[in-house]
Amino acid sequence: MNVPRALGRIAPCGGHRLSGHVGGRSARALAYRAAGLIALTPLLLSSLAPVAGAVPGAGNSSDQTDGPAPVQILDLTTSSGQATEVAQSGLDDAQTSTDSGSGDGTDAETSTPSAEEASSAGNGSSVRPAPASGTTSSVRHAFVQAAGAADAQFPSILPAATDPQADAALLTDPLEVDRFLVAGFTWTGGADLPEGVRIYLRVRENGTWSPWYLNEAADAGRDDRTTSGTGEFITGGADAIQASVVGGSLPAGLKLALVPSQPQGEEVLDADDLKTTEAPPTPVIEDAAVQPQAGRSGALESSAEPTGQSTSAVTAQSITPASFSMAETTARPASTVPAAVPAALPVTTSANGLPVPVTTRAEWGANASYMSWDPDYASAGHVVVHHTAGTNNYSAGQSASIVRGIYYYHAVTLDWGDIGYNFLIDKYGTVFEGRSGSVAAPAGRMSVGAHARGVNTGTMGLSMMGDYSSVSPSDAQLSSVGKMAGWFLRRAGITDANGWAGLNVWTTERYQAGSTISMPRILGHRDVGYTSCPGNVGYSKLGTIRTIAQQQISGSGGWKAESGAWYYLKSDGAKATGWVADAGRWYYLDASKGGAMATGWLRDGSSWYYLDGSKGGAMATGWVSDGGSWYYLNSDGALATGWVADAGRWYYLDASKGGAMATGWVSDGGVLVLP
Repeated sequence: MNVPRALGRIAPCGGHRLSGHVGGRSARALAYRAAGLIALTPLLLSSLAPVAGAVPGAGNSSDQTDGPAPVQILDLTTSSGQATEVAQSGLDDAQTSTDSGSGDGTDAETSTPSAEEASSAGNGSSVRPAPASGTTSSVRHAFVQAAGAADAQFPSILPAATDPQADAALLTDPLEVDRFLVAGFTWTGGADLPEGVRIYLRVRENGTWSPWYLNEAADAGRDDRTTSGTGEFITGGADAIQASVVGGSLPAGLKLALVPSQPQGEEVLDADDLKTTEAPPTPVIEDAAVQPQAGRSGALESSAEPTGQSTSAVTAQSITPASFSMAETTARPASTVPAAVPAALPVTTSANGLPVPVTTRAEWGANASYMSWDPDYASAGHVVVHHTAGTNNYSAGQSASIVRGIYYYHAVTLDWGDIGYNFLIDKYGTVFEGRSGSVAAPAGRMSVGAHARGVNTGTMGLSMMGDYSSVSPSDAQLSSVGKMAGWFLRRAGITDANGWAGLNVWTTERYQAGSTISMPRILGHRDVGYTSCPGNVGYSKLGTIRTIAQQQISGSGGWKAESGAWYYLKSDGAKATGWVADAGRWYYLDASKGGAMATGWLRDGSSWYYLDGSKGGAMATGWVSDGGSWYYLNSDGALATGWVADAGRWYYLDASKGGAMATGWVSDGGVLVLP
């Protein structure tokens, strides 16, 4: 649920002050390595299903409604490359606690509690449910996931060769900070880090510490300037961090930027005001990239197509769930559900024949004052697939806020003047416009981005939000990526998504400027840069993305916009009607309106459903706000009535008022109770 942000900074209390002492790491190194293996054991035993779950409500339940807040800056080295007090504090006084909250939640129930149970939850009028959570279970730590759990967020991995704590040259204490969604490191003195230097970060979300993540130097950025920083690291709303630098020669001016959901100004964190916290040992995630060949000029034919690619297609199913019957679209509960349905975001666009609804810059809230790079269009015929890196623990409601954070980090912190990607796709399949002018790009052209230095011109950059080093992108995410790639290639007159073509190199990065290289029409960032992006598993899914793109090019089915309405075409070209599942979401296509996609409240048999226009018409689950009242939709989408337990609190949904959440005293079986 939405929790008001604390005003100001909490003074150090209950933690320890930062220490500048360094020393005594040999014995602790053995302890850290042993503790790391212990922490890793449940991962190896749990047989996790390696999928970045697109479970509604996964991640921090706080929505994108945090107020404006400054970007927090943590100085780690001075302009001459000397370590700051903060950067050395963890070397001598690292935390060894092994306590870690699992963050387990309480699933929604429909049974009726006793009056005592109901009243013990507190006054319902002072509690605001989390909107559109879709499930009442909070994210569980991957170390204790049940085997095969569909919502596993952390990958199962083996210990890395590098230990960010035992091998650290710089190590902060675990530090409490104001809540942020995007993080990244910057330095001075050149684009490359000193040889052998590696930067790691771990964060705390919902009381649980993440694994350590390697933060690579950004192999992206504008072709007309260098970038001295890492790629963005996204979170589901973190409130504590620990940073580590491994290597001999430290980068000068090293800073860690922590970007909130609505960045406004910057604040340099003072060592005297920082509060430390406890953090148990956690494993390390390092994604070894394919080692690139030396750059070469002239015509270059790659030796082989990327290997390990899945070829399974992700397609929509025109099926009707057993619980669904033909829907009644003409009736509504009498005087119970207002006709006007407010949206968290304005309705998405379908301009230029987009295959899926796209949330535009205006809709996700791009601050025009951060932009200093006007759109520049160029002919383009390749698609570069990326990932953002991060914890994968964000909720659907946080995606727009994360995009705003990436925008600030790219445009302001890295000084690119705009967001580098043309489009970003979250794990729920929602597509966001990135680089200005991307939606409006003419056929066969694209707004030049800053996503793959050297080949920004001539390509469209699609970024999957999350880290796909050891977990798979969701089906919904792959579906949207493939459809966007197919849309772009088809408009450029390209008929084979599996084909190869020449790509000009404009700035020397992996390949020599002025050369022409032969690349797949749809490629991974690592194919043209010194990076592991889009992660080992993400890279292995390029075959799936190409298959979906080819279906989009061939026009064998899928979404189509006509006269302001959306339709779904079956493989034979006929318009589907009734319920349709696509990329893990349910939609209703109204036969009485020629198969047009329905939005708003829908009655199906004896149940009511809400088709959320702000999310492309997908069937909603969890909490929905409508006309000043809150409603709860079960996991199958049906409107709930009666008592519902969510995250340890009980709520009463009044059937006599169309299922609206009650506040104040209610009569339940002749007994007055206070929800």
